[in-house]
Amino acid sequence: MTVSALTFDSESLADTARLGNAVAAVARPRLVIGLTGHLGAGKTALVRSIAQGLGAPAEAVSSPTYVLVHEYEGTLPIYHFDTYRLEDPAQFSALGVEEYFEGEGVSLVEWADRVPDVLPSDRIEIRVTSFGESKRQFKISATRPKSARVLERIAASLAN
Repeated sequence: MTVSALTFDSESLADTARLGNAVAAVARPRLVIGLTGHLGAGKTALVRSIAQGLGAPAEAVSSPTYVLVHEYEGTLPIYHFDTYRLEDPAQFSALGVEEYFEGEGVSLVEWADRVPDVLPSDRIEIRVTSFGESKRQFKISATRPKSARVLERIAASLAN
């Protein structure tokens, strides 16, 4: 099965948790996931679900808007970035993000559309759109062959 894009509709936080668990189930070191969507769309809720799926406590996960990066311990290290308040991509790069991306953990980058040239060319991209209080649509895509294989495993995990 070749999957280059996947749409997941969520009616509740439980559905979002299901998606997060599916992503966590296939996560490997050096996986980079870029998240985009408007303020309040549900990016941090998805990050929380992925982190929980990797064994991090849910209460540890918060938006790193003012800190720029949070690190969580789970079965893999989790690096949670937020580029919303950065003036330009060079500030993001100055954090040493390449070391995170090449490390032993999973990198989750909120507002990834603000720093596309700093992100690895092979990554998963998730666009979150909200429809009212609890409905969300997650459009997930892969940018290269390695991330396409990850996306195929996410799709298979959701099918089970």
